[in-house]
Amino acid sequence: MHDIGKNIVGVVLACNNYDVIDLGVMVPCEKILERAKAEKADMIGLSGLITPSLDEMVHVAREMERQGFKLPLLIGGATTSRAHTAVKIAPHYSEPVVHVLDASRAVPVTTSLLSDEGREAFVAQHRSEYEALRKTHAAPKQKTVSIAEARSRRTPIAWRAEDLPTPEFTGVRVLDDFPLATLREYIDWTPFFSYMGVEGRLSAHL
Repeated sequence: MHDIGKNIVGVVLACNNYDVIDLGVMVPCEKILERAKAEKADMIGLSGLITPSLDEMVHVAREMERQGFKLPLLIGGATTSRAHTAVKIAPHYSEPVVHVLDASRAVPVTTSLLSDEGREAFVAQHRSEYEALRKTHAAPKQKTVSIAEARSRRTPIAWRAEDLPTPEFTGVRVLDDFPLATLREYIDWTPFFSYMGVEGRLSAHL
């Protein structure tokens, strides 16, 4: 793991019988890869909280390719995204590179990558989706036009008075004598019971 944001992932994986080797924060690429080799790791996870971490992830992916790694590379953290993983990181490593949205997805992703039956389909799907993201990113962007031209292209709509609904009344309507039994059906009691420390199904208390 590299950088901050990994702790909850480690807890979730450990609770699902995975052995997690936590190398701490701001760990150099060389140390990550050396430890992965020494421990015969099944995969490497990188987590980034700050923007420079994104460049470091690209560097790690390049080094894994250069050194001939065959492990999946998991990408996560606040500054990462699926699109960035597909466009900037995955092209530098020939093995699976998967963006993990949050800690809740860590177990399904790792399970799929380690599954003899499901790995091939899982990897193929991700490669296809990431290739589509790269094509979208590389597609020519539509040119912008001047504000005058944009206004000239507006959809011509001739508003008629009869097309515009008229409200029943405007301003404030005061209801001095309104039955509370009717209002009760529209009250959300959840905040009230939560504040009072009452637990359980709300219907049991109404």
